[in-house]
Amino acid sequence: MRPRLPAYVLVLGLASGCAGGPPPAVTPQDVPALESQSQRNPTDPELMTRLGVAYYEARNYDRARDVLQSSLALDKNSYSTLVYLGLTYEELGQLDSARASYNKASALTKSEDQRNEISNRLALLTRKELHQAARNALAQEATLSQQAPTANAIAVLPVRYFGSDTALRPLERGVTHLMITDLSKVARLRLLERERVQALVDEMKLSDEGRTDPATGARSGRLLRAERVVQGSLQEVPASGQLKLDADVVNTETAGVQATGSASDRLQQLFDIEKQVVMQLLQRLNIILSPAEQRALSERPTADLQAFLAFSRGLEAEDRGDYQAAEAAYNEAIARDPNFRAAKERRDEMVRVSSAASLPPQQFAGLERPGPGTVPGPGLGREATTLETAVTITVPSTGGGLINRIGPISTPPPANRPSLPEASGTDAPGGGLFGIITIIVTRP
Repeated sequence: MRPRLPAYVLVLGLASGCAGGPPPAVTPQDVPALESQSQRNPTDPELMTRLGVAYYEARNYDRARDVLQSSLALDKNSYSTLVYLGLTYEELGQLDSARASYNKASALTKSEDQRNEISNRLALLTRKELHQAARNALAQEATLSQQAPTANAIAVLPVRYFGSDTALRPLERGVTHLMITDLSKVARLRLLERERVQALVDEMKLSDEGRTDPATGARSGRLLRAERVVQGSLQEVPASGQLKLDADVVNTETAGVQATGSASDRLQQLFDIEKQVVMQLLQRLNIILSPAEQRALSERPTADLQAFLAFSRGLEAEDRGDYQAAEAAYNEAIARDPNFRAAKERRDEMVRVSSAASLPPQQFAGLERPGPGTVPGPGLGREATTLETAVTITVPSTGGGLINRIGPISTPPPANRPSLPEASGTDAPGGGLFGIITIIVTRP
């Protein structure tokens, strides 16, 4: 007979919703009381941080910045203070300082959730930086127009759609994405990111006509320090029931057209149309492709046109800042084509920025728990709000397997819960507890 092993119960973590934990949330109404307390305790960094948070919540960002900086002078390793200082810098438009503050906070993270939250916020911050860079470029246009462009740098302006079928209008973004993707496969060319170009177009508030005018294209290119810009239009040809794509390559210094391309076919042949135009542009620019580049240019993002239309809608939603709608559109594209890599990449990015945009500041800074019923999502930086326990129970067994039971502990325990020999523990009567139980069965 095998000897019986004793049972062990190890409580790995326990968080109470009734005692301890973060203090109550800070509100603008707390400013007078916190000012008074801070005057009596001028060297208390935690108190000073709460005052800075109160100023932030009251939208007094200048005062919030000054107080939070003073708090950091007393305690430079305060994660919450660094996070709130970053948020304050964002509101003040000091995005470089916000990034620096978040990077310092990142070095102090103590959990995967915190690391994800900082990473997500930096992804959202990048989008703000693109628009700020565009505004700065417009403000410095006289200086930038005198500077030499970056050699071989190409900016593809958003393609303009002419047609009556509004369902096809998102192809403005989709075809632009295709052209950037294909041109970036040519080693000698340096393609500017679509989001950077789109941010400038948004800030310039270009009309549809402006997006296809060579002079306007040259101006946009100079602001982006690009040597060339690609301008294109996609239009319906009613007589033939086809789509036609036209594109020009414009020299940003002379505003002269250096190359043109044109192709038309049925909508179902959209990818072929785009590739024909790209090849024409490259040939007329006297760019000779290597065999590897030719193979790369022959690749298609998806074989499903409806998946690509959904992807294009995602880009459109992304550009207007509707990250949840963009995520839904990318998921629709993935559902139609699970191998649509670009859709997966954009979906994952939208999950990150949407998570950052929706995360309450005090929760982000670790000063407040999420609301009841919040369930953490994978990689989104959410923390559970309920009482969490992790219990490891070792029981004798003739087998050598590992059994995991993950789920809530309900009160009272369900009648059909299996009996475990030599196990001990508690279901915390009257608690309403939730947690994770891991049961490890070992060979004696």
